[in-house]
Amino acid sequence: MKPENFTSEKIPASLDEVSLNYFAHDGNKREYLTYIPSGYSHTIEAPVILNFHGFGGTASGQLALSDWRDLAEKHGIILIYPQGLELQKGGSHWNPDPVSSDSKSISDDLGFVRRLLKRISKNYSIDKSRVYATGYSNGAGMAYGLAHHMPDLIAGIAPVSGLMNDEYLSTTSGGSPVGLISFNGEEDWVRPVNGINGYLASVADISSHWARENSSTQSIAEQFAQANGDRIERTSYSRDDGLTTVEQYLVDRGGHEWFDLDIEGKDLNQLAWQFLSRLRKQDEGILTARKKSLELRLPDVFTRGLADKVINFNALTDAIDIDINSFGINRSATFETGKNKKEVKKVLAKQDFDFLYDQKKGGLYFNENGADKGFGEGGIIAILKGAPDLTSSNLEFI
Repeated sequence: MKPENFTSEKIPASLDEVSLNYFAHDGNKREYLTYIPSGYSHTIEAPVILNFHGFGGTASGQLALSDWRDLAEKHGIILIYPQGLELQKGGSHWNPDPVSSDSKSISDDLGFVRRLLKRISKNYSIDKSRVYATGYSNGAGMAYGLAHHMPDLIAGIAPVSGLMNDEYLSTTSGGSPVGLISFNGEEDWVRPVNGINGYLASVADISSHWARENSSTQSIAEQFAQANGDRIERTSYSRDDGLTTVEQYLVDRGGHEWFDLDIEGKDLNQLAWQFLSRLRKQDEGILTARKKSLELRLPDVFTRGLADKVINFNALTDAIDIDINSFGINRSATFETGKNKKEVKKVLAKQDFDFLYDQKKGGLYFNENGADKGFGEGGIIAILKGAPDLTSSNLEFI
């Protein structure tokens, strides 16, 4: 097995903030691209996305095809784009199964990914309960392989234009559920939705398999129209507690591609993250990613000493519920500082709040008495402490 000749010269200039890394595994030089969001902090555990290219592809090509950097910046995600090895007959690829005598590939990609995650966890503060995988075509098959063979490490997968080995249907993931959001085209002849007999399972069978694995017996089907006339059908499977663990998207005129979608204002990457970000691993199961919801109400007395303070807030997993009626504020939004200020300003401005957000000091303040910027004594209500990263995804209003 020879490694793909993948060097920094092959990374487009527009991707120069992405780092190329490598280590030796199973006698091969294994390479991968890493993107660390600018707001990364060792004090906060970050979720991780593994993104696998298709057959014959490259990590840099997958980054160009499936660029998650905007989402990484917004949500603090560490992105990993691994590079597959070439088959002896040519073509970079992924082997989603353990190496065996009857395997077409001798690449130990499962072992490579396991070691890769160990290296990432040593170098960065990652949330091991929130490791996810996505990929295209053969890379989608690799995501399925991780879910089946390494469910202890993966909370959810988002395969695109890919199918799962049909032999997985007769076995389980070891009693450890994994969330699945899949995207397939009904006119894909490379990975047909009805599968390939004796080789690849159908989309319907794959969704049913993971719904059973995840104890998700409740299903609902919806349809969405696209601007180009395409029709998209989404089938969702949920558990009794309401957590959706499987979402299947079928594009009626879609081929073998990374789909250009617009569903409720979200593209494919955004849909994938919206689904995956809800999931985390715990005790061989999957739970909603938000560990707690913090409800904030107006203090009886408006003084700094009696401010409603929140500590130990994890911006990646916790939500803040703000009681709108309790605050009763009806003024335009103001801002001071903070990396996420545009996103926070957008969501708070919709509520006509007069507020001040200082990320460096770790405070979000509401103006009760209508004082000028800076807020007068008695009018300041500090509700957050600890320099949290606020985004539209962790601010909610009740």
